[in-house]
Amino acid sequence: MLPGMDSTRDGLPEGLASLTGFQLSKCGWWMEQRLEAELRPLGIRVRHFLVLAMLSSSGTLSQQEMAGHLLLDPTLMVGLVDDLETRGLCARTRDPRDRRRHSVRITEDGADLHRRARALADQVGADVFGPLSQDELRVLTRAIGRVMEPFWAEQAVRPRRKPAR
Repeated sequence: MLPGMDSTRDGLPEGLASLTGFQLSKCGWWMEQRLEAELRPLGIRVRHFLVLAMLSSSGTLSQQEMAGHLLLDPTLMVGLVDDLETRGLCARTRDPRDRRRHSVRITEDGADLHRRARALADQVGADVFGPLSQDELRVLTRAIGRVMEPFWAEQAVRPRRKPAR
């Protein structure tokens, strides 16, 4: 067991409470479930929110780029963009230099919805991480960033590919 960990308080058997990866995984799952519930009245899911978040800060991205950033199969990204485009939350255009490539940008309605969804996401984060001080949260965020550096570097070098059939 890690120092300072109380498996009774955590309600987990010691074998799970001492697994940092398990704890991080469940924390992410819990946050995603809570955010799904908060986003439901807006008519979007977490993946839709993540697409809007990327577009709100990046301007225009290709469907391939977005799929790569979210580590999603490109066919799933097409469906997400279809959903958002149908609601007028993003616009998709063919790249004049490469007709296979579609560029996607957020619309004004999409930006408005993103702002509302971002406020909900920030509130979920504040609720989940509420037990931590601001200093503890900064340390946690930096530590996770450091742990993930090799993963993101590997993704940049070897983008995710479709599994062989």
